[in-house]
Amino acid sequence: MNRSVTSTAVERPHRLRPGLLTGGIASLPLLITAVVLLWRPWVPVLDMVMTELRLRDVAGRHTPLVGLPGRIGTFPDQGSHPGPASFYLLAPFYWLSGSRAWGMQLGSVVINTAAVVGVAMMGARRFGHVGAVMTALLMAVAVRGYGLDVLTHPWNPYFPLLIWAAVLIATWLVLIGEEWLLLVVVVGGSIAAQTHVPYLSLAIALNVLGFGALLWQLVTERRYGEAGPVRPLQWAFGIGVALWTPPLYEQLTRDDGNVSKLVRHFATDQPDEAIGLGSAFRLVSQHFDLVSIAVDLVGRDDAFVHRADQSGSTSAVGVIVLATWLVAIGYAVHRRERELVALHAVAALSIVVGWFSISRIFGKVWFYLSLWMSTSVLLVCVALAWTGWLLLSPRSEVALARIRLRVLGFAVLAVSFLSGLAIIDHEVPEVGLSEDVRVVMPDVAEALTSGIGSAPGRDGRYLVVWEESVIPGSQGFALLNELERRGFDVGVDERWRVPATPHRVLGPGEADAEVHLATGAWIDEWRARPGFVEIVEYDDRSAAERARFATLERRVIDRLEQLGRDDLRPFIDRNLFAASLDPDLPQDVIDDLSEMLLLGEPVAVFVAPAGTSL
Repeated sequence: MNRSVTSTAVERPHRLRPGLLTGGIASLPLLITAVVLLWRPWVPVLDMVMTELRLRDVAGRHTPLVGLPGRIGTFPDQGSHPGPASFYLLAPFYWLSGSRAWGMQLGSVVINTAAVVGVAMMGARRFGHVGAVMTALLMAVAVRGYGLDVLTHPWNPYFPLLIWAAVLIATWLVLIGEEWLLLVVVVGGSIAAQTHVPYLSLAIALNVLGFGALLWQLVTERRYGEAGPVRPLQWAFGIGVALWTPPLYEQLTRDDGNVSKLVRHFATDQPDEAIGLGSAFRLVSQHFDLVSIAVDLVGRDDAFVHRADQSGSTSAVGVIVLATWLVAIGYAVHRRERELVALHAVAALSIVVGWFSISRIFGKVWFYLSLWMSTSVLLVCVALAWTGWLLLSPRSEVALARIRLRVLGFAVLAVSFLSGLAIIDHEVPEVGLSEDVRVVMPDVAEALTSGIGSAPGRDGRYLVVWEESVIPGSQGFALLNELERRGFDVGVDERWRVPATPHRVLGPGEADAEVHLATGAWIDEWRARPGFVEIVEYDDRSAAERARFATLERRVIDRLEQLGRDDLRPFIDRNLFAASLDPDLPQDVIDDLSEMLLLGEPVAVFVAPAGTSL
């Protein structure tokens, strides 16, 4: 794809239509899924509750200035991800939906669709029909690899995935002369970095590369006029400053701003030892296991998620692919293929910086911390395919012009169709935890409205409290959110000020009554408390599932006794999730705990007098 392949006609607006068409085909499964999800009730839990609470605050006096809380610092004063960009992007779709939870899914789908179509249009602008189809195929594979569950779920680790693909492609095109695409690098990189902190170092690196390339061009070519890089540089810088104003304002107006918390956490106060470059390389090699990925892309709806979860050992295939890629870089440099060298440079920068970023992970290596790596690997795949074409075709430019676009177009359709098959079984996120709260909410709302027990009715102010045995806080936050959605005046205890936002905190004496959610073993304890009136209990498990849970519980307890881990025994009744995170447990125990988490436990809701939880 040399510059000589393109023509001035390629850059005319009507030549962007192939990108619009092919990008639309690649993103069609996403759009259909958004319609399907409209008819599937969803009660958000945990992180998605925190997202929805902040969407309600956008454009008001409590407009968010930073991102979601993360594993940053120490509870209850933990830090948050760098910025609020994702909230600002999702808010219009949330409002459009009538402030329904589905609006968050709609926003995620529309933004991801824009990323897919945008990448295809960038390809069309630079390389015509060939570029449109090739970049659309790249994005169709990304949609298939990440899966519809991920790309319709606006969770902050998922939200930037396809935006990041657009940033990588735009950075490459900036290096080969598409100067105005620096705006895509700045905007997309800022959104990704603000939404999930693992993107921060990557976004900085690519922005430095993009700005550096145009500044170097400015210095060496001295093009200061309309056709030069001055205006793209000015616009990109100005937009970048605007995008980062909210988190910088928060830092300057708070005693201990979020930027300070981030710097302390990653520079001086990491609670555990980082995994290091060796462990990080093992994970990177898994992302480069193209054989396993190819098999997974056919048989799984979440091939890239599966790869990101394989952090235990080095992949021999991945190492071979990495070595082959290094040879391909040398060949491209030798051939002086400027556009191909630029593609290699962007991929190499993102992977090297990403490797160092992964090496700074501490504690459990969650799959979502390296999901973005698969996008960089896709870029490497394009570079390898391009290099292979050059090797097989001495007259590469002529041969490239004769590519059978119908074959490539069929590939886009085939991959898109394969992605679309997953729509049949598509469910809302955390369907089990979500459904429990959805089922009990009518009884809870009716009980509070009618003044059962200590409830003063709809005009009262309620403190929401929870004790959960499965994933602490998941359904408790959901209860808080659903009561607020129904117009109840609700709040939380001071310790939840960061995740629930400070203005939702109720201090001593500010609540008229309390609403308590309990699950598992906590239910019987709360039933015995004076003044507690049970509103509802719900257990959606079948008799067989309850029996299976009891069997697993006995087996886990027996294994803990064998291992001398009696210290974990209380967690089996009170906090299964915490027990499953213990790094010293053998795999069979972790597997049993994971199954117990999926099966879940019963949930009950109580109303109690104010001050009961203190």
